[in-house]
This record gives sequence, C-alpha cells and structure tokens, in this order.
Amino acid sequence: MDFFQLWDQILDYIDQYDHPYYDMFSNEVFPISMTENTLTISPKNKRRKPWIENVYKGKLEKIIFNITGKQLSIEISDIMNQPAEPAPMPPSPKAGASKKQAAESEAPFPMARETADAPYENTPAPLPEPPLPEPDIDDPFPKEAMPPDFSKLKPMTADEVPLPDIRELGETSLFDAPVRSEPKKRTAFLPNPVNEEYTFSTFVHGNCNEIAFQAAYAVAKTADHPDQADQKMNPLFIYGPSGLGKTHLLHAICNYIHENKPELSVLFVSSETFTNELIDAIQNHTMPKFRAKYRNLDFLLIDDVQFFGSKDATKMEIFNTFNDLFDKKKHIIMTSDRTPQDIDKLEDRLQTRFSSGLVAPISPPDYEICCIILQQRAEKLNITLPKDVVDYIASHINTNVRELEGAFNKLVTFSQIKKQTITLAFTKDALKDQIPLDNRQELTVDFIIDTVCQYYGVKKDKLLGRGRPQKIVIPRQIAMYLCRNELNESYPTLRDYFHRKDHSTVLYACERVEKDIDRDPQTRASIEAIRKLLKQRG
Repeated sequence: MDFFQLWDQILDYIDQYDHPYYDMFSNEVFPISMTENTLTISPKNKRRKPWIENVYKGKLEKIIFNITGKQLSIEISDIMNQPAEPAPMPPSPKAGASKKQAAESEAPFPMARETADAPYENTPAPLPEPPLPEPDIDDPFPKEAMPPDFSKLKPMTADEVPLPDIRELGETSLFDAPVRSEPKKRTAFLPNPVNEEYTFSTFVHGNCNEIAFQAAYAVAKTADHPDQADQKMNPLFIYGPSGLGKTHLLHAICNYIHENKPELSVLFVSSETFTNELIDAIQNHTMPKFRAKYRNLDFLLIDDVQFFGSKDATKMEIFNTFNDLFDKKKHIIMTSDRTPQDIDKLEDRLQTRFSSGLVAPISPPDYEICCIILQQRAEKLNITLPKDVVDYIASHINTNVRELEGAFNKLVTFSQIKKQTITLAFTKDALKDQIPLDNRQELTVDFIIDTVCQYYGVKKDKLLGRGRPQKIVIPRQIAMYLCRNELNESYPTLRDYFHRKDHSTVLYACERVEKDIDRDPQTRASIEAIRKLLKQRG
C-alpha cells in the first residue's frame, strides 16, 4: 500500500469516527512520503503544524495502527509552506502612461515571473486564515487545542447581525452568549439506542436477579479504575427468559460509563446488528473499518447472542473479536435467553469463551419484586394504587416483568380514558383478557405439561418426542418432576404419558431435578414460577 492509499483510508476513518476534523485534513493536509517506519505529511497552512503536532499526532498514529496493524510515526513537514521565489518588482509607470498601465502596475497581486523553477504560477496572496476548529464535545480523545486567531475579526453592523428564529427560542435571553458550559449528553450509542431511563437505580433487584445485578454494577464500576479491574467477571454472560431485565442491565452499564467516564469507548449492539454489519463489510470490502470499530473499544455489549447465526464467517469474526478485546483486558458483556452450553449451533470454542468469566442467571420475579415494580411505576406517574390492586396484579402476573409493566400501562390507560378511579373491581374488568375471571381448571398431567411448555416457549410435541436437545430435556424433566410431586402419579403412568420406554427415565428425571433445586437458584426459581402459574390457573 502506497502512502496515497493509506491517506485515503485515514481520511475515511476520520470521516466516520472523528468527523469534525475531516474537512481540515482532507482539504488542508497532504501526504508527502512514507518510509517503513514514518509517514510524512504537510499542512497547507503553517499555523496548522503546531496544532497537529501537539493535539492530533498521537491520534493519527493510532488510526494508522488500527488500519494497518503497524506502528508508523507521523512527521509533520513544512514543504507545503516553502515560499516561492519572489517576483520582480514591477516598474513604476512612466509619465504620460495610460491610466490602465498605472492600474496594472499598482495591482495588489502582481504576476509571478515565469521561470522554469517556479513551483506555482499566478499564485494570489493568501487569504486570511479561519480560526482553528474547536474540538468536538464527543471527541474520544479530548485535548486542548491552540486558541483561534481573533485579530482579524471585524465587528458587524446592526444590519449584519443574524437574528435567531423565535420559534427556537426558549427562556434564554437574546443577548446570552452561545457558550456551552458543559458537555452535551450522548443520547444514543449507535446503531442501537440506549434508554437513559434504564439505570441501576431504576432496576428493582432481589433474590431472583441479585447476582446479575451486582455483577453488572461491578463491571460498570471498573470504568472508574480500569487498571484494577477483576478479570474474573470478563466476560459477563447474563442469561434468563425474555422480559426479565437483561437488556435493562446493558443499558444501565452504558449509562453509568457515559455519566462517569464519557471518554471511554462503549458500543452496545444486538447480535443481529453485529451480523448485518459484518455481512455488509464483507460485501463492500470494508473489513478494516469493521474491525477498527469493534476491536478498539473499552466495553463491548452484545444483546441476545443466541441469535448469532450458523454462518462460519460470523462465528469466526466474533471469536477473533472476543480474543482481541480479551487480550487487551477490555470488557465484554453478553445476554442470552439460555446458557452458552444450551445455545444451538454454537461451537465449543465459543461456548468455552462465553463461559470463561461469570455466567449470571436472571429468574422470574417473585411476589415482592412485582409489588415493588408496580409501586415504583405508580409513584413515577403520581398515581395511587390501592394495596388490593397491587396484590391482585402481582399474584397473577409474575413470570415476566415486561408483561407486568404492560398490564400496569393498560390499567392506567383505561382509567384515564374512562375517567374512573382504579379499584379492584375496575382492575379485574380492565385486565380480564390477561387475568381471566374464571380460571379454575382441573390440575392434570396435560395441564402441567402445557404450562411448562408455555413457560419455556417449547412445543408440546417436541417435549413429548424422542429428541434430546438441551432446551427440550430440561423442560421435560421438570414436567415429569411436577407431575410426580403435584399429582403423585406413579412412574409407570408418567412413563406412558411422556412416551418413554422405561419408567426409570422418569425416576432419573425426578431425582435430577431435586438435586438441581438444591444447587441451582435458576432451576429453583423456575419451578416456583411454574407452580404459581399452576395455582392461578388450576
């Protein structure tokens, strides 16, 4: 790669990740030469040289390393600022010369003499230089720039002063100076937006999610002292059913880092976004940009990694990205609806990498957590929820936080539309689609199987089939255990219900689940949640 091609890639990088400086470098700075260890550049304006030397030289060297993987030093030359050989003074006009000749002799921009060694012809005198660009507030490497030159500024007349659009004015006076006193808050971590309301303070935690909450908070706190970070929690893998707050914790980590260490590089993406960007980079031959984006981060957060496709290219790239960040002691946080070992079509080496740190479960909320969530939501909207209403909703909708919040929003909306006070009777009527009034049903083996299938999101024919994937085996064993303990059915009877060859299979499943209840909080919480479903429907 010659230095012109390298410079084009540098400009592309600046355009994408440091855009405020793109126009300056593309129009006013030029590559001169390149050796094995040095790239020489020259600004058109000599006043740019000290600014580039003191502020941007280190960043350029880092950009080159991200693009090429090689360490090249930047040398700033003055070759573009070498003055041309002075032109001869024009002869003074003779007496009696025409006005036209006199005007030409007094022209402010005399023509340079035409010689073989003159570098430029017909070069006009330089125009006044504009002030240097002010560093952008989102500059990931903020440094103090040289002060702009105000010596050539002229005051404007009253007719020249632009007036603001009155529609855009708030309470600020027209005479207030447009000075930014504090950095602007980042409202999104593109391409996936981050909800500023999802913070650690708004996350309700208890026994069902305490491990995941404390782990996420500890990882976010490492931003305060990166050198003292505990690599035992890297990567952090949070798993649990949908709607329990996994994404909330990712948002909370992003918001904490941005609030306390905005100079750190944080990227929050979904597995779908990662895959789509990778495909686009392969098709458009922009892999250096892709890798520069994902491998120069302090924190990489990926949501729903169970949706990583079966494409070899995707798995290879996430594997290499993971290793690169991990070797640099950067942090990786992932979420999934199942453990790494239970993700279908995930290679052993990726399962090993994802499990090498802390694997933290999130379980369905218990009754107390549901009550706290409802009360907090009501307080935020300045709404009073009677205790019996809170008890009614928390007792019947307690397997999914998202569903719980949806029920609350529906109740409040109905109350506002109908202009009625929220009472228990009103709540039952408003939520009758989610909480049937007559939901008494006989507790049977079929009903238990249906409830387990609904909880885990699996099909009944798959659960009763002969297949043994991990995502089916666990629900099947739990269903056998519940049928045995809730109905006291015999092992041979359950053998026939579950289409097994031998009743010892049912016996083994029940014993296995009993052991998991004692040692695995996730299994214990899942069975408690299913039992609640059985009680409210059975």
